[in-house]
Amino acid sequence: MKRLYSIIILCAFALSLTACFSKQYMITTTAGETYTANGSPEYDVQTDTYKFEDDDGKKVILNQEDIQVIKEK
Repeated sequence: MKRLYSIIILCAFALSLTACFSKQYMITTTAGETYTANGSPEYDVQTDTYKFEDDDGKKVILNQEDIQVIKEK
């Protein structure tokens, strides 16, 4: 039983380290809204949009023309 707890704790520690090393990006729109993207925003050439997941886990899609700046946090 102790071995199972040790494995669970080790896995949780590894996952927390992975989360610390993922990059975040601040995205500011021309309307003044600010989003925090977990990971690099993906640009879709066909639709001219950026897709990303915000801090709340919601998927956000923004038109390229509506974005003022994207910078690494």
